Order: sequence, then C-alpha cells, then structure tokens
Amino acid sequence: MGDKLTVPSRALLTRLLDEPGLVRAVQTLPPPALLRLIDHIGLEDAGELVALATTEQLERMFDEDLWRPSAPGADERFDPARFALWLEVMLEAGEAFAADTLADLDEELLALALHAEVLVIDLDELVLTKIEPEVEKALESDPNLEIDQYRVLGRRLEGWDTLAAALTALDARHPGLLRRLLERLCRASSEWIADNGGLCQVLTAVEMLAEDAAAEREDRRARAGHLSPASARAFLALRPGDVHAVLAEPRDAITRAYFREYRAPAQPTAVEGAHTWVEEVAGGGAPVPQLEGGAPEPETLLRRTLGLLADEIVDERLRELAYLSNVLLAGSPRHARPLDAAHEALAVCNAGLQRAVAATGRSAADLLAQTGCEKLFRLGRAPE
Repeated sequence: MGDKLTVPSRALLTRLLDEPGLVRAVQTLPPPALLRLIDHIGLEDAGELVALATTEQLERMFDEDLWRPSAPGADERFDPARFALWLEVMLEAGEAFAADTLADLDEELLALALHAEVLVIDLDELVLTKIEPEVEKALESDPNLEIDQYRVLGRRLEGWDTLAAALTALDARHPGLLRRLLERLCRASSEWIADNGGLCQVLTAVEMLAEDAAAEREDRRARAGHLSPASARAFLALRPGDVHAVLAEPRDAITRAYFREYRAPAQPTAVEGAHTWVEEVAGGGAPVPQLEGGAPEPETLLRRTLGLLADEIVDERLRELAYLSNVLLAGSPRHARPLDAAHEALAVCNAGLQRAVAATGRSAADLLAQTGCEKLFRLGRAPE
C-alpha cells in the first residue's frame, strides 16, 4: 500500500452529501459480514469502510482476521504482516482513530504485534555503560523514534512510516498505555539482542536500512496528503477577518503548500459503489437502511449549491473539503474519527457560505464557484 496516511477521502465526503444511509448500512452489519465485504473489496482499498466501522465491529474482525494457520490443519498463529496492513488502513482513517482503536485491543496482542516490528532501547540504562562509537551512530540512524527515555528502532524500513505515526498518536492520546508497552518491549528486545550477537551487531544492521529515510518519509507523506498537526493548528489559528476581505485575499500559505505537494489518487476509492457491495455481499439484495432522525444536516445550502455547479468545480470543492477534514483531524483534539471531522467541515463551510451570501448579496452558486472552501470555513468559524 505504501504510506497512505490521508483521510478522509473525497469519496467519504461525497457519500455524506449524497447517501447518508451508507453510514448506518455499514454499522449495522454483523462483523463477519463486514469482514467478508472488506475481503471482497480488498483490505488495502477498504480504508473508508474501516473508518465507518464501530469499535465492536473492529475488535471482532481482528479476532477473525489476525490469527491464521501456517498450513491447512495447523494451529492458528498471529500474523504480524496482516496486523501491519490493518494498521495502515486504520491510519487512513486518521491517526487519532487508529490510536483509539489500538487502545481498545488486548494489550498482550498489541505487545506481540509491536515486538515483531521494533526494538526498544532504554537510553537511561545505556548511559551507565560505555557506548562504542558505532553503537552511538546506529542509535541515531533511521528509522528511529525517541519517546521519553526509550529509543524505538524499526526492524525494517518498509512500513516504518505507518508504525511511527501510530506510536506518536498513541503517545498523544494514550501515554500510559504506550509507556507500559515500551517497558515490556524493552525487556523483550534485551533478550532478543542477547540472542543475536549483542547490541553493536544488531544496531549496526538496523543502521544499514537507510540514512535518508526521514526526508523521504516527509516527501511521501506530503504527496499522500498528510497534514502535520503544526500546520493544522496554524490554519485553525488564522484570523477570520471581514467577509469582503477574506473573499478578496489570496489563498493562505498553508493551504497553498498542501495542494502544491498533494497528489490526488488516480483511482476512486473503495467506498464508491459500496451500496452495491453491502447488498451483494451481506444481504443478497436487501434494501440498505436509511438514517432515521439523528443529527441535523446544517450543510443543506452547501449541498444544494454544489448540485448546481460544473463537475470540475465540484471536484475542486470536494478536494478542499477533504483537506479541511484533515485539518480538523490533525489540529483539533475533538475528532478521533474522519466521519466526525467531515461532518463538521461540511457544517462550518455551510455556515460560511450563508454568512457570505448575507454580507455580499451574491448568489450561493456564484460564491461557491469563485471561492475556495477554506475561505468559507474561516468565515463559518468566525463569531457573528
């Protein structure tokens, strides 16, 4: 899959605009049926469906999918490669979503999965011993991550970006859990190092993975649409300003940088056509349930106006809405799920569109055709 750390996609936003019943359709599926649906699509392409799943659905799917026999009739064993793939898919749904999902897993399972991917060194203990120059150099090599007194080193370069993002998110949202895991992993790593030639030999091998992985990682993440928390917070801190001033000014530097680096995927994502998959795989033609009641839909004006615009403008506005959802996921502590962030992005932009119409007297269609959603978002968040 590579390093696909972006969320939520345009497809998810499109479904929120066009087919709100999809959310309920996915969340009411029995976990075995949802797992069959994901297998039908391919886990690599099912990020948006995973983002819609409930915690209970995910826990039960992990129980089914992460333990596999090595051969027909053999005992089932934990499959770390499959876990790594699930981790990538969960991160597509947001780092906070992935961290909260991991925190709900059995701690023994999580420790087992991480030990297959990392070595953990206690730097405080290492200070008490004489460190050879090659060991000191290897400890600073990529891939590595420092959390408190622990240095976490990837056993392999492939998948490191995903793992580092997950550990960082766990540190932010569940620090107590992560400290317990790091302590356990440090003890297990010490035993593994002793059995494999000692610290110098093991760390030198880790160092040889790559010397420039960090810079390449940032480039890949930017191209995939990843938004750093610092950039997200900077955007959210922009002063809303007067309506006429915001509409007249050029696009802000943070948004310009994001779209300069981001490369949109060439193929539609898995949620496209998911209504059909839900019916075919899970129900054999049963009607997809629609939401009854629930939260109000304040994005009515925005939804209605998008339907009046040319396709290429709608595509551009959906890209901007996806970006704003990423801003909320990365920069706001309130959002652990892309669905919540997408709903808020839509609602705030709708409020901004309403405010711009009232202040300028222009039609909603004219404003939305000429104005990026990042400006409407700023106007929608501004105090009246």
